This record gives sequence, C-alpha cells and structure tokens, in this order.
Amino acid sequence: MEGRTVVTSDDHKLGTVVAEPDGFVVVESGHMFKARHAIPSDFLHEHEDVVRATVGKDVVQDSPKVDGDTFDEYAVKMHYGLIEVNVVDPDPNLSEPGDPTTESPSGLDPADTATFGGHVRAHEGDRSTKPGER
Repeated sequence: MEGRTVVTSDDHKLGTVVAEPDGFVVVESGHMFKARHAIPSDFLHEHEDVVRATVGKDVVQDSPKVDGDTFDEYAVKMHYGLIEVNVVDPDPNLSEPGDPTTESPSGLDPADTATFGGHVRAHEGDRSTKPGER
C-alpha cells in the first residue's frame, strides 16, 4: 500500500501511505504543515489503485498523531473503538441496586435529590430575590 493515496468514506483525499507497521497504516497529509496519523488496517481496503478508508476525514484527523515513526497503538485502537473501555466497580459488594441506603444522599428526602451543578435544587417557594435572603 505504501505510496498509494488514501480516500475517506466521505470522499476526501486524506493523504499518502508512508508506512505499514503491524496492523496499521501511517498516512501523511497536508502540503505545508504535514501531519501523520495511524489508521488500523481493519478500516482500509484497496480498490482500483486507491486505498479506501471506512471512516470519515474528521475521524482520522481527530485521531492521535504519529510522532516521527512512533505512535501509541493503544490510544489509536481506543480512538477507533477497537478497545472497549470498561469501568469496574472497585467494590461490587458495597451496594446492591435498589438499596435504600444508596438511593439518595444522606439527610435528603428522595424527592429532593435533583441537582444542578452538584447543588440541591431549591423548590419554587424557596427562591428569594437576592442571594442569602429567605
């Protein structure tokens, strides 16, 4: 693929393939201000002497840049959705869904738990015209 033009799914000419490290293709784009981006090979297909990407130009341009000849493979795979990010509860036995002790912050009526910017919202009747007045 090296030396071939890469065209995105939205028909933009992205650049030229300059390297093919394991499982990736490095594409160089730009005329005066050149940038290099790694694209997983799974997102590229050769067609009529052109390499077609199955993603749009914005997706590639928002991906981590290649610095010289190196790039963070993990960050690139994560950008393209090839690595799933899982959030793990550090103590799954801490609470159970529906546990009334975790339903609302302590000291608050469950009906008053709606927040705005991390602060409990005041009810219509609790508002005053000046801050600090009640």
